[in-house]
Amino acid sequence: MSTLGRRALSLAIALPVIIVADLVNPWVFAAVILGLYIMGAREIQTIVAELGAKPQWLLSALGAAFLVLGMLNRVSAFLPATMILLLTAAALIMVNGETVGAALGFLLVLWLAWPLGLVLALRLDGVAISLSTFALVWVGDIAAYLVGSAFGRNRLVPRVSPSKTWEGSLAGLAATMAVGALVAPWFAISALAGLALGFATGVLAQAGDLFESSLKRHAHLKDSGTFLPGHGGVLDRIDALLFGVLAIFYFLQLHLQNRLPGH
Repeated sequence: MSTLGRRALSLAIALPVIIVADLVNPWVFAAVILGLYIMGAREIQTIVAELGAKPQWLLSALGAAFLVLGMLNRVSAFLPATMILLLTAAALIMVNGETVGAALGFLLVLWLAWPLGLVLALRLDGVAISLSTFALVWVGDIAAYLVGSAFGRNRLVPRVSPSKTWEGSLAGLAATMAVGALVAPWFAISALAGLALGFATGVLAQAGDLFESSLKRHAHLKDSGTFLPGHGGVLDRIDALLFGVLAIFYFLQLHLQNRLPGH
C-alpha cells in the first residue's frame, strides 16, 4: 500500500470515531478524548525515555486534571492546575534528582493535556464549533500533504522535517483560511475574522507538527508510536491539533471580550 493509501486508511479509522463520538453527546466525546490522552501520554513517556530521562507517570496522571477542567468548562482553573503540576515536578526533582525527566514530563503533559482540555471546553459550545475546530486543523493538514507530495520542491525546515515543503505549507495555510471563512457563521464571527482565525490556526497547527517532529528527531524516533498504520502514533495524528486549538480557543475568547459592553 502506498504512503497516501496508508494515510487514507489512518483517517478512515480515526475520523469516524471522533466525529460520531462528537455527534452523540459530550460525555462520549470526552471518553474518546480521554482515550487519546492516555495513548498520547504513553507515547510521551517513550519519547522521554528515548531522550535518556526517567518517565514520570505521576505527572501524566495529574495531567488528566486538565481534561476534567475542560469538560466542566473550568478553563480559568487551568492556572492553578498548572501550578500543581509545576510543584509536583519540583518535588520529583528534589526527591529523585530526575531533573530532565521531570522537566520534560511537565512540558510534554502540558503540551498534550492542556490543549485537549480546550478541545473539550469548545465541545460545550456546540457540535458545530467542535467539528469546525477539527476541520480547521485537518483540512489544512491534508492539503499540505497532498500539494507538498505532488508539487513540493522547496524544503520548509529540512533539519526538522525533510519531507515538508513551502508549497505544501502555503497550500495548507490557504486551505485553513478558506475553512475559516466557511465556518465563520458557526463561530458567530465575520468572514474576514474567519480568514484571520484560519490564518492563526494554520500557522500554529504547522508549528505543532514541526514541534513534534523536532522531538522525535532528538529522540531518534521515526514515529511517536504504532497505533495508526502509515501515520505512526496518536501524537503523529493530533500534533497539529494540539497547537491549532490554542489559536481557535483564545481567538474566540478575545473576540467575545471585544463584543462585551465596555470593550
